[in-house]
Amino acid sequence: MERTETHIVTKENGPRPAGPPDCCFYCSRLIGREHAEDCVLRIKTVMVRATTEYPVVVPSHWSKDDIEFHRNEGSWCSSNMIGELQEVFDAGDCLCLRTKFEYLGDADEHNDSLVKNP
Repeated sequence: MERTETHIVTKENGPRPAGPPDCCFYCSRLIGREHAEDCVLRIKTVMVRATTEYPVVVPSHWSKDDIEFHRNEGSWCSSNMIGELQEVFDAGDCLCLRTKFEYLGDADEHNDSLVKNP
């Protein structure tokens, strides 16, 4: 979903301390004008899928079916994954080596309801 509010160069969306105060640091367009189409400050919202592999502790007698049921159909909340990933990170294991991202498409009003404006 295109974020049209980011298309215009404003005092807050363009100049940077290292550049001129009256134009975009990235595309050099003046305040009040549109950012260049390829300017990094023109943003949109997209949907991605992240696939991450990491170790978790489960009862030793659990089978593949038990683990998948617990995680997908049981009462376990997927938000608990945040704490598990934090433990992996805190142990010094960079998640970059464990995660792959896939672009699913541009977001629209139906599937980006949780995405906030930057």
